[in-house]
Amino acid sequence: MIPRLFIFQCSNETYVSCMEKGLFGSNLPWPLEVRKDDYCLLHHFEAGTLLGLWQAIGDGGKKLDSRAWNGKFPYQVKIRLVGAKVAEITGPALAAFQVDPRMGRFDPMVDEEVAKLVLDGLLGGN
Repeated sequence: MIPRLFIFQCSNETYVSCMEKGLFGSNLPWPLEVRKDDYCLLHHFEAGTLLGLWQAIGDGGKKLDSRAWNGKFPYQVKIRLVGAKVAEITGPALAAFQVDPRMGRFDPMVDEEVAKLVLDGLLGGN
């Protein structure tokens, strides 16, 4: 089974609360597709970086933390960091997306083939 990979967005304003709460969110309902153990990346669009790697600790839902972001992003996923620290995605893993994080936006639901390439690179093929 090919692992699934999703990309959330953040700004300078929302990044810290994502990290403090262990929660990613969106104002669109696509996070309801996220299932426990799916992988997640975070596109910090103001910094122009793609960060990772997190894993969902439960299925995506609506208002898992109703106070987060003052309710602005009600479709949410609780996450945990995979590895010791947040890392910037660079090199071949980033190139697989064919999107420049400084200028482009990522599709939140990553194609299976790209997900496999990226996750093999990040997880060492495990």
